[in-house]
Amino acid sequence: MTTLERPLPLPLVVVLLSAVSVVGFVLGLRGALDTGKPADAVSTAPLAEVSGVPVKDATPAPVEVAPPPPPPPVKPVEEAPEEIAPETPPVVQAPVAPVTPPPAEKKPEVPPAQQTPQRIEDLY
Repeated sequence: MTTLERPLPLPLVVVLLSAVSVVGFVLGLRGALDTGKPADAVSTAPLAEVSGVPVKDATPAPVEVAPPPPPPPVKPVEEAPEEIAPETPPVVQAPVAPVTPPPAEKKPEVPPAQQTPQRIEDLY
């Protein structure tokens, strides 16, 4: 008997495909996160050789640090005498603007109703 005559049940096929997908995802994620080295491994090679530059040609780069800018001069603050403001300011009412009614909207003209065609040739 061949497998084409008697296929596997659909729920079993779905479970098998799901399991294979999950296992493949987990293995791929582990491979992507694995760096290939143990976490406590430290390189013993000089840094210049690790970067690809031979040790005899490696020279330290000069470090130039600019001095910080001088602080801005401090201006003396003059204290002005405080003026006493009135407790409640006077209320000024704005003049009432005349209310003009908005212009009446014009209703769009309704086109005359089209007659229904009597024959199919009238449609074209």
